[in-house]
Amino acid sequence: MNHELGDQATITTVKGDVVFIGSSAALGEARELARAFGHGRSDVARGDLAYAVVDDDVLDGICTPAEAGLLVQVRALDVTVLTVHDARTRFRTDPEPISLA
Repeated sequence: MNHELGDQATITTVKGDVVFIGSSAALGEARELARAFGHGRSDVARGDLAYAVVDDDVLDGICTPAEAGLLVQVRALDVTVLTVHDARTRFRTDPEPISLA
């Protein structure tokens, strides 16, 4: 288990680990959003993963054998696979509350 949350002192609980497959800049952005939303990060496929976020190149088959193998393992474990676009929506942080008072 690799709960990498960085220096996020305000986050006290991990919502579940996410494995990220690929190397695009957009995937890095999704990684930061997931961390800000309270998810940890994992580098291996396990049954207790919350999600797998996969960049478009990997989904199109433009990837290393290791990335392809990790995606196969994730799918075999029936882990929810998100595209980078889906991850941006899923890991959106709540806006600051607005007070009318």
